[in-house]
Order: sequence, then C-alpha cells, then structure tokens
Amino acid sequence: MPKDEKYSAIRSHRTLNSGMQQFQGARNVMITGGSFRQVEEIHYDGGRDAGLHILGQHIAADAMYNSAERFPPAKCHPGTREKIISTILDWINDPTPKERALWLNGPAGAGKSAIAHSIAVYLKEISEDSKYAGSFFFAKDAVGRGDGTKLFSTISYQLALNFPSFRALIDAAMLDNPTLPTTSIDVQLRYLIIEPLLHVIDWPVHNPTVIIDGLDECAGSKRMQSEILSLISNAITEYNIPLRFLIVSRPEYWISDSFEIGTLVNVTKLVCLRDDVNADRDIERYLREGFNKIYDENIRIMSSIPRPWPPHHIIERFVHSASGQFVYASTVLEFVGASSDFCDPREQLRILTTPGPHQASAFSDLDKLYTTILSSYPRPNTMKRVLGGLLLEWSEKIIQEMLGVDSGEIQLVLRALSSLIRIYKAEYSEEFRVLEPIFGSPLQEASISFSHLSFREFLKDESRSGGYAIDESAVETEIICAIIKLGVDIVEDNPRAERTIER
Repeated sequence: MPKDEKYSAIRSHRTLNSGMQQFQGARNVMITGGSFRQVEEIHYDGGRDAGLHILGQHIAADAMYNSAERFPPAKCHPGTREKIISTILDWINDPTPKERALWLNGPAGAGKSAIAHSIAVYLKEISEDSKYAGSFFFAKDAVGRGDGTKLFSTISYQLALNFPSFRALIDAAMLDNPTLPTTSIDVQLRYLIIEPLLHVIDWPVHNPTVIIDGLDECAGSKRMQSEILSLISNAITEYNIPLRFLIVSRPEYWISDSFEIGTLVNVTKLVCLRDDVNADRDIERYLREGFNKIYDENIRIMSSIPRPWPPHHIIERFVHSASGQFVYASTVLEFVGASSDFCDPREQLRILTTPGPHQASAFSDLDKLYTTILSSYPRPNTMKRVLGGLLLEWSEKIIQEMLGVDSGEIQLVLRALSSLIRIYKAEYSEEFRVLEPIFGSPLQEASISFSHLSFREFLKDESRSGGYAIDESAVETEIICAIIKLGVDIVEDNPRAERTIER
C-alpha cells in the first residue's frame, strides 16, 4: 500500500474505532522489512492517546529541559552570554536559514548546557511562536539521560505534545506497531518522526527547533554519537523534514568530523564558545554579582570588610584562571558561599587564594570533570607521558623522540583531550606553499596548549589529580637523560643516533 494511502487508512481506522474501550491480547504487528512478529500481550485503554501512552513508557522524560531530574538546571546568569544567545536566536528566528542545523561547541565547563537551557526556556515559555519542538539533555552515566536509543522516541513524544496534528499520527503509528520505541534508532527516526512529518497537516510554516545538548555524553561508543548525527543529516538532506536542530557538544574529533568534513558540513552553522570575545567580561560580571550576594547573605560576618569585596585584583585572578570556563567561576562562588559547617566566606576565600592542601577541596566538581575526561583514555600511562610533555610545552616531535611515545599514539591522546587543549596549525607564507609540492611542508609543527589554566593547575597538584598528577621535574629529568643518551650515541657513531636525527 502506498504511504499516503497507508496513513489515510490508519486515520480512518482510528476514527471508526474511537468507541473501542479496550485492546488486549497478543497480535501480529508489522516491523521493518514488512515481516511480522508476535508481541507480548498489551493492555491499555483504547480511548484517546492510547498509542501515545505506550510511547510514553519508553522515553527518557528526565532528559527534557524542564524535568525534575535536571532541577536546578544550569542556566546563564542574567546579562551574560548575550551575544552567543542572540546569534542562536537569530538563526532560530530566520524563516529561511541557509543552514538547517547549528552546532554550538566549546571545551569542557564552558557553559554550553546553560546556554542550551536558556534557549529552551525562551522558545517554550517566553516566545509566543511555536518554535520549540523538543529537547534532550544527555548526561553521562545517568539512567535514561545517557541512552541514545531513547533520543528519537523522546523527541517524537514531545512533538506529539506540542503539535496536535502530529499527535494524531503518532498515536496511530504506535497503535499500528507498539514495538517502535524498542527498535533501532534508524527505524525510530523514520517511523516516529520522518514518516509522520511527511504526512502531517497544519504544521507551522516556521520550522520548530529540536535541542540536543551534550551529545558527547551519549552512552556507548563513538559510533552511536556519529550515527545519530548521520541520521539527522539524512533526515535533513534526503527527506527535508520541517525541523531544525540545535546540537550542543564538546568538540570531540568524531563529532567535529561530522560537522566540518562529513555529511552535515553543508547544512550546519558553526558557533564556537572559544570565539566568544565577551567570555571574560561575562565571567567577571558573574563573579562580582555572586560575591555581592554572598556578602549580603553574610552581612553580620562581613560588616567589618569594606566593599567591593573581594578586591579587584582577586576578581581578575579568578577571571584569568577561569580562561572562559564558567564552571570554574561557579565552583569558586559555590565554595566561598558554602553555608554548611558554619563556613566563613572570608576564610573560604583565603583558602582559594593561599596555596595549600585545603585548596583541593574547593574544586571537587571541577576536578571530577577533568578526571572523567582523562579516565576515558584506555592507556593512562601513555597519556600521562604526553601530558607531561605538553605541560613543559614540548612539541609533538620531542615527545615522540625524547619520551618514546609513538606518533600515532600521540595523535590518539590529542584526540581524547580535544576538549581540554587547543591546537594551532602552523602558518607559513605563500612562497613556501608554492615550493611545497617539490620540497614538502616546512618543518613547522602545530602549537599545542591547554584550554584552561585550571587544567594545568589540576595536573600539577597531586592532591587534586591523584593518579593523573604530573611530576614536572621527573619529566624534565627523563628528557635530559634521553638527550644525553643521544649524545653518547652520536659520539659512539651508533646507527641509532643517525636514525633519530633523520626523523
């Protein structure tokens, strides 16, 4: 049966049987490929939204922007991130955007989820237009919220709640095949989103926006995250579905590839938080207002301390250390303003600004974030050797030759650390480019640095990083020993020295 006739028949069948009070017992249902299978007995009220009710049993409700699980959610401080939010809203409000997807990316702790939440709140609760399609906020290791197999069923459920014409089609599709939410993600996307959208009536002229936050935290393998992006790309380019997608993540290499050289390259607008020139200003405002609030909440304790508190140079120090990282600033304020154990804000601030073992406790949340990223690499000792070289600002070549790390392994480590480091490709003049086909590329290596000063501090402080701590003096000693060994090989005319020099 042709698709149009099939969906028409489904709607007619639902209308004729609207008086049915109960559906129960095992029955044959069609699945992908036109085959049939027996499903377990299903009981439900056959009245309105019976199919939608079944779908609701298989979604990740905790992943929606306003779920109880996410309360209190990360959100942008008033007056901050205005330029980034304005850029995103301009794209959302553009009736005919060149790009149907927008990728908001940035390093760990940059405040991406706060921005995504602010956009969701605006679209759903403030804007009077029907521009909010649904949201899914991934969270690693969280039941439901980390499950990529629930993404499309959850989005479909929200579309049904937000758009009555879509609701009827989903209800019919679920009654026709109650197993759809348990099928593979490509089948879910096709029959729970694409097919209904191709047959929906009274759909908004302005395409609503789906918000997917934290894709890099989707559980499972990199393949799952890449497959989700591939399916979204196909839905946009092949089926031209009337939706647009705001996707938020760290710039992990497999995600970056999809947007920069993969299937999404021609349909995606890129917005990088590393390019936000107002980040330091926003963090300074956030810290000042946060410290003022702490002062007011502890006025009896703070009455002898003149305002502004803390002094300007302390604020500047925190802004500098944050390096555009809002999670750093929020952790500082949370620690200084802690109300447990009768904490004195003055003493809490002293701990943060005075080196010592107590300082480690202030950054437990931030350190957990760093540890989580580092622990994802399967060969920690090799990773530490690379980190040691980077901490001393050595080049990839020196790390390879002097610390004995294979060049391919170095690239794998750099990929794993992509959200915590910056790689600046070497630039050389046009004269060199003309000669490149003959003589090869000039011997200039890319420059690598850490995205956040706080990450450098984390690696150097064993009380914070534990097994990931880097002993700089030990790394320096190892490199010096390697240089001396090379010198001995040269003096002894050892072939090994010649091979090293050639490399």
